[in-house]
Amino acid sequence: MDIIVIITEFKHKLKAIGYADTTIKSYVYNLNWFIKHLKEKSITDVRKVNHQTILDYQEMVMKKPYAQESKALRLRPVKRLFEHLVNTHKLLINPTDTIIETNRKNRKIGPVLTMEEINLLMQQPNLSLKPHIRNRAIMEMLYSTGIRINELVNLEVYHVELQEKMLYIRKGKGRKQRVVPLGKNTLQYLKEYLEHIRPWWTRTNKKERILFLNHSGKPLTGSSVRGFLREYRISAGIKKTVSPHTLRRTCASHLLQQGADIVYIKELLGHARLTTTQFYTKVTPVDIKKSHNKAHPGIKDNVDK
Repeated sequence: MDIIVIITEFKHKLKAIGYADTTIKSYVYNLNWFIKHLKEKSITDVRKVNHQTILDYQEMVMKKPYAQESKALRLRPVKRLFEHLVNTHKLLINPTDTIIETNRKNRKIGPVLTMEEINLLMQQPNLSLKPHIRNRAIMEMLYSTGIRINELVNLEVYHVELQEKMLYIRKGKGRKQRVVPLGKNTLQYLKEYLEHIRPWWTRTNKKERILFLNHSGKPLTGSSVRGFLREYRISAGIKKTVSPHTLRRTCASHLLQQGADIVYIKELLGHARLTTTQFYTKVTPVDIKKSHNKAHPGIKDNVDK
């Protein structure tokens, strides 16, 4: 079984089960390092990979002057690849058994914005300009719901229920679906975008279903979102990195600080395991809408009577 062919098949498998394109690219990129290692040992058939081969590769990775998470990224796709091969009965024995990716507890948490920084960031869009109203709606949604960037750019118009004040995330990570509440600020700018901006941008293509578009009526990309966040960060004088994931992390942290149940935060973010949420918030089911409206500092006024 040629290793190149196997990795191509693995890539298609990841796509089929709902892995984000960025994750797949990362896996393939890091698997290419593994391929290079195998070539140096004259191994082209995946069946020739044994436990010692993996140990040698791990030793080589651990000697590199990389951060712990970077080392984990070199090893994780290799483990997932061989788990896949065993699960699909292409291999009987998994040579990566007992291999530790690195201790994820040692990972450093990324930046979290303060309430003052969030308020500064939200003040940057020029609301006299159509794209900036859309941008404000996106920032409010990222902060209010903790939605992932890949989930956001794949939202379609019918996923939004303004009357119910809810957002239906149909294309979540791992093809998992969830429902999250929309805060007062998000609803305000989203309504403005949907009623007065998006219809103008889709006048030549009324069949477009993607929610967030550019001025040409084409789906907005993740890189575009990252771009305007960077511009607003600079104009706000914020020194920390501000990305969609920063706002997701900030959403979780602010909810926790306001007393939200960590199990609720887990469901809101769409995490498969509580340990992931604990890492996000650095700690140890309630009604989602009620708990979110009660706890989130940006939407406390938006409580159903």
